[in-house]
Amino acid sequence: MQRKSYCLAICLLICLSIGAAVNAVAQNISTTQYIDTYKNIAMEEMRRSGVPAAIKLAQGILETQSGNGWLVLNSNNHFGIKCKNNWTGPSVNYDDDARQECFRKYGSPAESWKDHSEFLRNNPRYKFLFDLNPDDYKAWAYGLKTAGYATDRNYPQRLIQIIETYQLQQYNAIAMGKQPIPASPSLAGDPSSYEPVQSPDRDNVITPQPAAKKYPVDTEFRINNRKVIFVKEGTALIQIASQYDIRLSSLLKYNDLAEDLPLEKDMLIFLQSKSKRGQNDYHIVTPGESLHDIAQAEGVQLRWLRKRNKLDEGDQPAAGERVALDGFASSKPRLGSNSVAKVDDHKDLEPKKIIKEIKEEIAKARTAPEPAPATSGPARAEERSTGIPPSMVEDLKKAGSTVTPAGTQYHTVTEKETLYSISRRYNITVAQLQQWNNLQDNGIKIGQQLVVRK
Repeated sequence: MQRKSYCLAICLLICLSIGAAVNAVAQNISTTQYIDTYKNIAMEEMRRSGVPAAIKLAQGILETQSGNGWLVLNSNNHFGIKCKNNWTGPSVNYDDDARQECFRKYGSPAESWKDHSEFLRNNPRYKFLFDLNPDDYKAWAYGLKTAGYATDRNYPQRLIQIIETYQLQQYNAIAMGKQPIPASPSLAGDPSSYEPVQSPDRDNVITPQPAAKKYPVDTEFRINNRKVIFVKEGTALIQIASQYDIRLSSLLKYNDLAEDLPLEKDMLIFLQSKSKRGQNDYHIVTPGESLHDIAQAEGVQLRWLRKRNKLDEGDQPAAGERVALDGFASSKPRLGSNSVAKVDDHKDLEPKKIIKEIKEEIAKARTAPEPAPATSGPARAEERSTGIPPSMVEDLKKAGSTVTPAGTQYHTVTEKETLYSISRRYNITVAQLQQWNNLQDNGIKIGQQLVVRK
């Protein structure tokens, strides 16, 4: 009896094993099935966003093991996109380059395919890709690797091999209208929830703001793999240097601070040198946030933030702009009204000196008693109308500016001059120049007269 029961148990176990194996095989899909399922989405996304359909399909095949990988089955994430700091949606943890990394989770495959397009299109690291020929899948494959999309050194070659093996470049041609659509372009899977949308303006895509972070006070933790503490307003840096046995000069250097003054606001203070690049691809500027605030929040050296974003000292990106943390931005972000012109002690010394002397002379002339009337003439008439002696007017003209009877000072734009260089010359801000001259942006023309003093 016991022997019979034992045999029945063995048979039941074998049946269950066979059933599980058959079920596992049934759940797997082939690469061609994956292509048939998502080729229409890939082509529609190419028309909408400009990301080549062949590249999207090859990346999807590689990242998901043709739709059979754990990550895609548990998160609908077809492109291995990690959370980063600008992701506010659901997520899953998965072992990749490190243990239990955070990956984005989507409600449907269609959401993943759309987000992949936006991820590439809105990231400054990948902006150069959209200047490439969409038919040149090899350039796109190598461009993705150059921009840092994957750590696999053979990533471009693997994409190219997939594209050529399965002839995925045909879907680029179909999407661009260069090749007719096959007779029965059926969808084998269930991406029916995908709804094509009109292509939005690339410059007006709104990315959700990251939630404000809260830090533990006076407790050592890490940002961008660098040791840091969060201290309150009024704290003296010498106290921190003494507490953590760090030279004061080193602490100032680590935090891009010029002087040992009590902190004017709550601040992150790094206990070791910050990195040259951030863990995230970019940072979205919040209202009132300075470039130094961003450097502290992301653990990136201030000078490298400027290099990566083509910013000069004193430039402050406007709220809502994307500041590149890794890679290099193709253009400078729009500047905010808090940008301040940098005074360079080694350039334009003579005009500045002249203008300074002129200001002093004007101040003296206004406080001095009225002189006796002189003989009439153009020079004397100009002095009476402006309150400035003729010799001073000549000096003003040498410096590239003029003064009206109302005391308003103008500057005539010359070749290679910018709003920033003009603001430096007259020791004013770019925002003031824009306000006084009703300028909507930084564009100016040679010969244009600008108000530089009111």
